[in-house]
Amino acid sequence: MVVVDRFSKMAHFVACKKTFDALHIAKLFFKEIVRLHGIPRSLTSDRDVKFISHFWRELWKRLNTKIQLSSSYHPQTDGQTEVVNRTLGNLLRCLVQEHPKLWDEVLGHAEFAFNSMTNRSTGKCPFSIVYTKMPNIVLDIAALPKSQSKAASTLADQFTSLLSDVRCKLEESNMQYKLKADAHRREKIFHPGELVYVRLRRERLPPGNHSKLTKKKWGPYPISKRINNNAYVVDLPAEFTTSHTFNVADIYSYVPPDDSSINIESVDTDSSQGGSV
Repeated sequence: MVVVDRFSKMAHFVACKKTFDALHIAKLFFKEIVRLHGIPRSLTSDRDVKFISHFWRELWKRLNTKIQLSSSYHPQTDGQTEVVNRTLGNLLRCLVQEHPKLWDEVLGHAEFAFNSMTNRSTGKCPFSIVYTKMPNIVLDIAALPKSQSKAASTLADQFTSLLSDVRCKLEESNMQYKLKADAHRREKIFHPGELVYVRLRRERLPPGNHSKLTKKKWGPYPISKRINNNAYVVDLPAEFTTSHTFNVADIYSYVPPDDSSINIESVDTDSSQGGSV
């Protein structure tokens, strides 16, 4: 489970199992997040079954925490967590290499390294924003004192090497993500009442048989509400039982057809060669 503070960009990486239900996730959240930062004013998450359950909604309602869900099938709506998820995946693949089952053992190191790195959005590292100063990092110590314990020396060397690798990987991952995001970014603004086409993935289509050749864009349908520059509510027909909230990447402008008449010049044909095609 990845939790990111919207203001400081501090991230917490919490190991959990896919089989955990909403109750388990809530207990983990209180143990690892609330004890450090208190009750959040709002929570933004994807539409996982755990986060749309009655238990989860009722819990945060009682704590006066506002629940915000990302657009269906578009987790990028929660941009900062999406970026951290991708970065964490790259970090873990780099750190565990041929031992993927040991990912949970390096999770804490990855979190420490992430929060000690300068964030592109804030220009500061999360540690300095939350605690007003950076914690001691072994990489900043000019000379480590000699240790009489071989095991202690080995562990210290491993931690130093690990932080160095993570820092390099973070810088590389952030740069790659920025280049890719800038290449695909396009600004689109819509207004309530405006007709648009929407891209519907197979999961969002009405019940029935749908092949690979089924059309991707549906509409035109009117925009009923603007949530922000990245998300809009579209007035879909009644047969669509899925969420009517769409990310701007799945919305396309409707261009009405040109109804002007088309003049086709008649071609005189020889009467001896009469006929029609």
